[in-house]
Amino acid sequence: MGIVFSQLDKLWQSFHRDSAILILGLDNAGKTAVLYALHLGEAIEYTVPTIGFNIEEVDVGKLSIKMWDLGGQERLRALWPHYFGQSDGVVFVVDSSDIDRIETAKTELHTLMSHKELTGKPFLILANKQDLPRALDKENMIEALGLKAVTWLKWQVVECSATKNNRAQLGLEWLAEEI
Repeated sequence: MGIVFSQLDKLWQSFHRDSAILILGLDNAGKTAVLYALHLGEAIEYTVPTIGFNIEEVDVGKLSIKMWDLGGQERLRALWPHYFGQSDGVVFVVDSSDIDRIETAKTELHTLMSHKELTGKPFLILANKQDLPRALDKENMIEALGLKAVTWLKWQVVECSATKNNRAQLGLEWLAEEI
């Protein structure tokens, strides 16, 4: 009887996997809006700034993803490395209309991509807030973030608007395939 359960468990594991993803980015980039748009499957009009973290589970195909939305305020970014070891990938959310902070976002993103505990893990960069004026499109975001120089890991940029629940799911599907 134990052998049957063991074989059933192996069969179940082949169809369903658990994973953990970190949602990172500067404060006010839209990380929490992305998380809840993905979790609830609908637009999120308003969120409260995250002091600490939010966790939700999102199913993408055969993959059940535990998503950790970590606060992006400067003082909270120092805590991010404590979560790297348990993650299978990273969603980095950028406010694509906040031109004044793109350089800061680039610095944080390259620091993450170069961290030894994130080596080999895929990065989904969500160019959020595409519905706002001055938002950088995908090609300009790739240029502004210096992503063409990043050849040591897989990355993808997806334009989205979390408050309209637009396109973030497409990025998550890519990430799920890469894990």
